[in-house]
Amino acid sequence: MKSTTDRDFLTPHLESMAPHRALLRSVECKFMNAVELVHPVLDIGCGDGNFASIAYDEPIDVGLDPMDRDLQEAAAMRPGVYLDVVQGSATSLPFRDGSFATVVSNCVIEHIPDVDATLSEISRVLKPGGTFATTLPSEHYPEFLLGSTALRKARLDRASAAYGDFFNKISYHYHVDPPGVWDERLRRVGLEMRQHTYYFSEQAHHAFDMAHYLGLPNLASKRLLGKWVLHPAQMKPYAWWYRRYYDEPLPETGAYQFVSAVKPVSPDGDAC
Repeated sequence: MKSTTDRDFLTPHLESMAPHRALLRSVECKFMNAVELVHPVLDIGCGDGNFASIAYDEPIDVGLDPMDRDLQEAAAMRPGVYLDVVQGSATSLPFRDGSFATVVSNCVIEHIPDVDATLSEISRVLKPGGTFATTLPSEHYPEFLLGSTALRKARLDRASAAYGDFFNKISYHYHVDPPGVWDERLRRVGLEMRQHTYYFSEQAHHAFDMAHYLGLPNLASKRLLGKWVLHPAQMKPYAWWYRRYYDEPLPETGAYQFVSAVKPVSPDGDAC
């Protein structure tokens, strides 16, 4: 993976979204920016395009999302973020076999109930030798939340588990699984995992959890005025607080995980 240490992804995220998302998305940018984009590239779950506008140094060929309103925002992003946007479902991709050399998806497929169909479709539209790269919550997501940790230390194990389950529910996390589960899923559809890396330490996840509550004023301004951040100055305390987690070394285990896989090529040049 190429180095991205000279890029600051934290500041632009703090200026454009909810505080808890800003910390997480800025760290994810480090991973997704380092993916070698062999074109054509498909971004599954592109949303409003804000993440891609910060994460990638070159245009993405196609952004796909089921939400028309988000796609309109993505299409209106600064020129060249996406060359095309398409409304569609990840479980039934509207593209021919082998249409893309790279498929990326940032924290999306855990929200899709039929993940096996999604991975099968990703494999189908990838060219032989193509790469799939994604970020996902890990099996440690619920236990590393600040609320879960505090309740567990108070020996309230049931309440701790319930807190984690509640956050998974409101986050629409259908799949919060360890790397071995993802490896098996990928193998079933003909993809080989080439990299797995945990990120977002327990301490970073504590900050993420706390920011849900501290960011309520940002939520109010978004609901009332259509903006998460009314002035960059209001995010300076977050910038000071978050920097230590943005710059932290990769943990042994993390609340999130980066996964990349390839579609193998057989000796005769076809997919295995």
